[in-house]
Amino acid sequence: MKLGASLSQRQTQKLVMTQDLRQSIELLSLSTLELSDKIQNELLENPLLDEVGVDEKTKMPELFSIDEVKRLEKLNHEKSTDVNWQDSYSLEGPRSYDTEASDRNQKYIESSTRGETLEEHLLNQLRLIKLTKLEFEIGEVLISMIDDKGFITDDLAVVSKEMGYPETKVRRVLQVVNELDPIGIGAKDMQETLLIQGKILFPDNHLLHQLIGEFLSDLEKVDYKKIAKNLKITEEEILSLARLIKKLEPYPATTYQGRKIDYVVADVVVKTVGNEFNIFINDEWLPKLSIQEEYRELLNQKLPPKEKEYFQTKFSSAQWLIRSIQQRRQTLQRVVSCIIDFQVDFFRGGIGFIKPLTLKEVAEKLNLHESTISRITTNKYVQTTWGIFELKWFFSSGVKSTEGGKESSKKIHEIIRNLVKDEDENNPLSDQDIVELMEKKGIEIARRTVAKYRKVLRILPSNERKRISSLKG
Repeated sequence: MKLGASLSQRQTQKLVMTQDLRQSIELLSLSTLELSDKIQNELLENPLLDEVGVDEKTKMPELFSIDEVKRLEKLNHEKSTDVNWQDSYSLEGPRSYDTEASDRNQKYIESSTRGETLEEHLLNQLRLIKLTKLEFEIGEVLISMIDDKGFITDDLAVVSKEMGYPETKVRRVLQVVNELDPIGIGAKDMQETLLIQGKILFPDNHLLHQLIGEFLSDLEKVDYKKIAKNLKITEEEILSLARLIKKLEPYPATTYQGRKIDYVVADVVVKTVGNEFNIFINDEWLPKLSIQEEYRELLNQKLPPKEKEYFQTKFSSAQWLIRSIQQRRQTLQRVVSCIIDFQVDFFRGGIGFIKPLTLKEVAEKLNLHESTISRITTNKYVQTTWGIFELKWFFSSGVKSTEGGKESSKKIHEIIRNLVKDEDENNPLSDQDIVELMEKKGIEIARRTVAKYRKVLRILPSNERKRISSLKG
């Protein structure tokens, strides 16, 4: 067999990821707010683009804070009435067309003064304390190292060496920072910040200090017998101390009110009219784009090659953006309509009627690729009769029912939560009891699956729930 290099021609087909195609795919995953920023940037960068129909009284979107969205999403997912230690700490650490009201809300948001950052808040306090110039400089460095939770996780010995200051002096300044508002800021972890708060707020409660400093992990496990034996106190006293700890803040940075609030806009609104569902894409407030006629006419004139190429590039980019925005809108409308078809019982009856659904099922019905469905449902929120939900929320796995069908895992979560909520506190349901009650509802589920879902829902085992109940009694 003769070996050697040779030239040959072969015809193949493949998808070429052009720049326009890549940008079009990117556009699908943008939320309405992100799309608005994208359009504004293009208006600034592309002279051929023009905003039409500009009205100072353009309707503004209804804004919801991220925390409010999460609260509304979980409206029907309230935690069981047994508030336990793990619920608090873990060592592991509708479409609104009221133009006047929307304009007023937006005006308040835009006109509000910028709150000082946590770093500025701490530095302002530090300036009021009598410190040497060197100590203040150390304090500035330490404050700059505080993370989003309020901790300084870096090794102080290494930090001191890098700064060129004695470690003892750095630790003294850190103690000053720890006592600033919010109390416990700059601690190395949750346990240390709770201990600092406990010593400052409850200076004479030495049992509390010892409990936090030595037995916090046991408290998390609700191992009251071990704690009682070591501290030589009753379990009732431990429960009383635990209530004090719950009044403390495990992540001090989150208590600072000067932080920026993020907002989301409901990208889609689904309104029920009789037995019909109306879908509204909430983008009417976005700038409406067109290509300026004077620049369009320039393309037909004789221009220097470089200018011709520039205008041609900008013209193509403007055409692509206008076309892609419309295509994104149509795709979003189709996907939401398809989700409604699959989840019609939810839109009529609420969260107890949610069904299992996969990206593949929607993709096959719409003759689109799964990646397209994934992108168009990313960072998008839909407002329904039952609250505001992320579009991704409607996709979940299923559990077999005795009737041969499937039930959504989210529905199973809700059933388990309600069963535990309504149980007899003195005789709580075991995982096997929940399995048997599920079977009566026509749902086949393994005991280990119940245990897994219970952990997801942060519900304690029956023996620990019973222990808490007895202590409460």
